[in-house]
Amino acid sequence: MIGKRTALMLLASGTLATTAARAQHMKATTLEQAELAGLTAAKRTEVEQRASQPGQTVYEVLTTMLLNGIKNKHQASRIVALDFNRGIAVVELQAGGMTSVNFDLTTLAIK
Repeated sequence: MIGKRTALMLLASGTLATTAARAQHMKATTLEQAELAGLTAAKRTEVEQRASQPGQTVYEVLTTMLLNGIKNKHQASRIVALDFNRGIAVVELQAGGMTSVNFDLTTLAIK
């Protein structure tokens, strides 16, 4: 049986490791940082706020926001390919087939 002191030290080190892992997971990748840099200040703040929720990444937030905007114009079920540099998303349509959709790089508004 381990002593109280050893158990507390193990618990503390496990907590630190978990906290560090979460902080590392929440940190945007280089690509995500570049995508954020191209957004307007208001849109960047919105994306970062959503990405700070547990289990969310910048990329996941961006694709969700884009898909929600695309669904207002097209009956799309999912984004198949995404090119942030060109502002183009390829979506799978609910009725079948695929189409490309252009979006504004700074606001994520669908064109």
